[in-house]
Amino acid sequence: MVLEELGPTFIKFGQLLSTRPDLLTTPYLEELGKLQDEVQPVPFDEIQATLEEEFQGRVKDRFRSIDSVPVAAASIAQVHRAVTVGGEDVVVKVRKRGLSKVIEQDLLVLGLLTDFLRGWPGLRLFDPEGVLRVFERSIRRELNFDFERNNLLRLRENLDEDSKVYLPKVYPELSTTGILTMEFLHGEKLTFYQRRQLPRDRGEDTARNLALCILQQIFEHGLFHADPHPGNIILMEDGRVGLIDVGNVGRMTPEMMDDLIVLLVTLVQQDYRRVARWILRHGRPTADVDPDTLAMDLMDHLDPYFGLSLEEIRVGDLFNALFGMVMRYGIRIPPQYVTVGRTFVTLEGSVRLCAPGLEVMPHLQPYVTEILRSRWAPGRLAREFESQLTDLFSVLKSFPANLAEVLARTAEGRLRVETHNPDLERVERKIDVIGARVPMAIFGGALLLGSVAFLCIPKDWEVGAWTPVLGLAGLVTTFFLGLRIFLR
Repeated sequence: MVLEELGPTFIKFGQLLSTRPDLLTTPYLEELGKLQDEVQPVPFDEIQATLEEEFQGRVKDRFRSIDSVPVAAASIAQVHRAVTVGGEDVVVKVRKRGLSKVIEQDLLVLGLLTDFLRGWPGLRLFDPEGVLRVFERSIRRELNFDFERNNLLRLRENLDEDSKVYLPKVYPELSTTGILTMEFLHGEKLTFYQRRQLPRDRGEDTARNLALCILQQIFEHGLFHADPHPGNIILMEDGRVGLIDVGNVGRMTPEMMDDLIVLLVTLVQQDYRRVARWILRHGRPTADVDPDTLAMDLMDHLDPYFGLSLEEIRVGDLFNALFGMVMRYGIRIPPQYVTVGRTFVTLEGSVRLCAPGLEVMPHLQPYVTEILRSRWAPGRLAREFESQLTDLFSVLKSFPANLAEVLARTAEGRLRVETHNPDLERVERKIDVIGARVPMAIFGGALLLGSVAFLCIPKDWEVGAWTPVLGLAGLVTTFFLGLRIFLR
């Protein structure tokens, strides 16, 4: 409620935190997840003004009509149905007015808050600076609809021609950095079936097609819809599954895809020692961690999830248990892997809403097997070996010259070793601040004593009438000087 009252920037910040099970425990994730719901829409007059401004007063040349009642409203933008001059049904996503200035001010406030939290040893694990960097990059991209338009175009290109999943067509000529015009998908959102039962055959087909599509996006394309919750899924009238709102996407490099496959295989094999090594290799421990102890704790916490049917397993609980274990050990996991884990959790909720009793894994097993087979295909292994061999020869070729350079610098006394320690930098800043405040405090103390001395001079002393005035002026000056030191 506090974040919602503070405005769009803090709403988006809360939404980001609601997707970070590596930072917060389940009760906080559930509470912050309420910020994903729709917010109060702005008057259509403001939307109309933005349209006129973005299209330079030529809105009627592009749209035959625009519905004044929004179909969706969020913290950044608002979505309205419209009909183009050519008669096509579309939706127009319009950025709200005046957000840029408000968000810049809010980011400054969040930066000050981060500087304050950074000094607390217990909060360093949560990496406030890293979270703020991710959030700042995310919200700046959401303000510029070019990013979402490009995401949508790339995701559409990656779809197979016979895919049962569909993404809306984009209208670049009707889009700007503040407006995004897309095809309107006829159908019902999956949230519509939270209150009524989806037909069994339709629900099972939707669950299989949706799960297969997200897996292909992650393990084949490296660009995936990172928020497949029921509000972003449309059951279209022609039987296909529509995905909307691609402002939040995840990206994976080929190396990350391979690493993720290795993690999933080791989890399925219950090889906790390898899981522990994977976590320590890809994470950033804030303290020394014993791999064997971590492996034993992983066994204790994850073993109960194995030996169950897929219908009994809660993937969300499994990932939350894994992230909770990592968090307790003070290990920071790269955001890309956290995004994948959170996507699996969100996808599980949508799949279970479609078909509560469906065992999806048997239907996905052939695809997973094909992924593993392609990962260990001789041709791919040969290409990887060739690439690594080329890198090795390059290093060996440059090694003599580099070694000679190091020895020459050492002999001449020019060898310099640089280190980077964020904690040391923070101490240096503290020392600089103290160095600036101490003289000011000494001056203030001397001024206070002098002012009190002026005011306490006995009346029988022969001094001028201006002495009490100087004393009062000194006290006032000391007060404001102390207040300035306190506020800074």
